[in-house]
Order: sequence, then C-alpha cells, then structure tokens
Amino acid sequence: MLRNIKSFFKDKDLQEIDSLLIEKFRSLLLDDGAKKSTTNRYLALLKKMFSLAIDWGYLKMNPAKKVKLFSEKDNLKERILSWKEEQKLLDACPQYLKLIVLTALHTGMRKGEILNLRWDQTDFFNREIKVENTKSGKPRFIPINDLLFEALKNEKRLNGKSQFVFPNPKTNKPFKDIKKSFAEAIKQSGIPSLRFHDTRHSFASRLVAAGVDIITVKELLGHHSVRVTERYTHSSTEQKQRAVENLTPKKTTKSVHILSPQKEGILSNVLFTVN
Repeated sequence: MLRNIKSFFKDKDLQEIDSLLIEKFRSLLLDDGAKKSTTNRYLALLKKMFSLAIDWGYLKMNPAKKVKLFSEKDNLKERILSWKEEQKLLDACPQYLKLIVLTALHTGMRKGEILNLRWDQTDFFNREIKVENTKSGKPRFIPINDLLFEALKNEKRLNGKSQFVFPNPKTNKPFKDIKKSFAEAIKQSGIPSLRFHDTRHSFASRLVAAGVDIITVKELLGHHSVRVTERYTHSSTEQKQRAVENLTPKKTTKSVHILSPQKEGILSNVLFTVN
C-alpha cells in the first residue's frame, strides 16, 4: 500500500495534496481492479499519515478527511460451506491441503496463521493452539476438538520432523500461498464461488448455529470488537425458521377425566391437546 501511495504522490509537495487528488488516486485504484473495501484501507492509511503530518507541524488540515469511505455492505458475501460441500472439498484436496482446510474449518484461523503454524504452538497436552503474530498483536488460544486432535497427532507422527506443521516438502519451510492447489480442489469438488476465507465464515456461523455466544466466537476469531464478528456470522434459513417458531404458543398435553357420553356414569381417561 505504501509503495502504491509513494508511486502516485511522489512528485507532490504535502501542501499540493488535496481531496480531489486523493479522489483521483482512489479512482485509479478502482480502475486497476481494486475492491471498494481495499480503497477504504488505503484511505484510512492516508488519513493516519496526514494526521501525523499535522501533529508534526507539516500541515494544518487533513485533506483525506473530506473523502468519504465507500460502503462495504455489497462486499459481504454469505458463503457458508454445508457439511456435504465440506466433504466434497476435503475429498478433492491432496493430503497436505486436506489437513490445512480441516484446520481452517475447525479453528477459524486465518490462512497466514495456519501456513506459518509451528509444532511448538500446538499443545497436545492441553489440547490448544497458540496463535501468534495476529492482526491484533495479541496471541490467542484456540481449543483443539477431537477430530482435529486425531488428525494433527497423526500428522505429527508421520511428518513431524519440520518445526512447521504444514511445510512445503520442497523447501521444508511454510508455503507462501496455496491459491493454485485450493482453486484446483474447488474446481474438482464442483463447489461454486468459494474462497479460502469462507472457511473462517463457516467456522463462526456453525458456532453460532450451535448456540455459542457471540463473545466466545469473537475471542476465538481474535476480533477486537463484536461488530467485526457479526460480519462473519450468518443465520441459515432453518435457523430463522426455528427462531420465529419460538413465538408460537407451545402445545401441551394434559390427562383429563371426563364422563364418556356413550357410557354415562363411567369415568374414562381421555388425552387431549389444548393451546
């Protein structure tokens, strides 16, 4: 981001940069294929830079303040893997990628956190993963469930010589990226419009569907606020149906003694339902 900013503004004095020039820079980013959310990150960085320039006495006004952020509502894609799709995806993955995807779905970790995961961060005794180098700068701990525990233990037994959990066999260092292999697995599985980051969405949404409170989900994902977490959690149609059904008065079954009209004077036990 800094490289692109320097490239565009390199010949300009600070006093020459106004909101119109910043708008032109943003338009150029959009023309080059950047998403609106990405241009928002650029704008946030520019605002911070100019704010510091004011603090240090180089400027009196922040030209980026007049430029409004784009709405990111259109960028939020509700793409949650179904259990059937998960199995299709795992079946289409080569062995090394299968464990990476499995870890993503059962921990909600970001791709970079997973690819750089070391064995010394994986505590089999306490059954938890210590996630380091997070976006917040604070480590977080994620419990390891039974399914992932067995998979990681087996991987450690078979390929635990490297310090990394998922090393590239050619370099014995972390994969720089898995875009090509993941894209091929998506193609083979026949699952449309799926990104690796959707595994994180699926993790969060499944927790909410299972009744886990939003604060716990926030801590597991490593977010600084619940508002960010809410973007990762989506209710399914089935969940929404169950929710509105809670408004319907529940039916109860009672055992009542009445006189049978056919046999006057004889008590009969009759079950009937009342609202």
